Amino acid sequence: MNEDNKSETKYVMVESGPSVEDDEIDLLELIRTLLQAWKTIVGITLICTGLAVAYALLSPEVFKAETLLASAQEEKSGTSSLSQFGGLAAMAGISIPSGSNTEQVIATLESRKFLSLFINNNKLLPVLFEDLWDVEKQAWIVESEDDEPTEQKAIESFKEILFVDEDKKSSLITLSISWRDPVIAAEWANDLVTQLNEQLREQAIQDSKKRVGYLEKELAKTTLKDMREVLYNLLESEKQKAMLANVNEDFALEVIDPAVAPEVREKPKRKLIVALGGVCGGFLGIFAVFFLQFLEKLKSSSKEKNNPSHA
Repeated sequence: MNEDNKSETKYVMVESGPSVEDDEIDLLELIRTLLQAWKTIVGITLICTGLAVAYALLSPEVFKAETLLASAQEEKSGTSSLSQFGGLAAMAGISIPSGSNTEQVIATLESRKFLSLFINNNKLLPVLFEDLWDVEKQAWIVESEDDEPTEQKAIESFKEILFVDEDKKSSLITLSISWRDPVIAAEWANDLVTQLNEQLREQAIQDSKKRVGYLEKELAKTTLKDMREVLYNLLESEKQKAMLANVNEDFALEVIDPAVAPEVREKPKRKLIVALGGVCGGFLGIFAVFFLQFLEKLKSSSKEKNNPSHA
């Protein structure tokens, strides 16, 4: 009895061991299934690749024009000369404006007010929505006036093609426009900087005139010698600041490298699209083969349950 039990135990242990062979059989079965369905896989891959080629060819080309900018330093230097009189000026009720930093300039550039003025000055509504504009009739191709593109839509559309990036380490600013026409993209990028500098320059000149007028009135009313000296220095500094604003075209942003019409498109990246289409098609073909095989197994198992075989 003991010898029989030992032999049975050994037999059971040997019986449960070889699972590696089953894995090899499953792998061979998997490869055999893929080889048998190679036509399906190749067909689906070709279809997906063809769709990717069509998409790559039909997608409109977009070009990216960039200009490299730096924050102008003249206004900051003028402000630093005024800051030494800040305490005495506050006693006289005079507030000294702080210099415009880079964040404020970028915020102005991306503001709705500035972009609205830029779009209106350059009449960009028909350009931004050229699919809805009839050039010959000079009218919108819409069913009703409510469907016409509005200024708000134009601003949102322009924000999608405008990109402003500031490098915190170098403090350099990159302004770029992505558009279908490379020449127009470069023109818009350069015109944006020109209009921004002009707008901020005119605003600074007007503010300086107001401050000069106020300082002159205070100087005429003040009899204290120390206060008159402070007001006189403030007045001279303000006049100097206004003079710099008048002669400096790059008032807020200095153009280091102006935008030029790009020769290479930004998108679509046709080779990458076609390659991804082929890869996705291959995976989709393999998935389709296994899915169809899974459905066949379900059907065969359901038939066996409905029609059980008799021994």
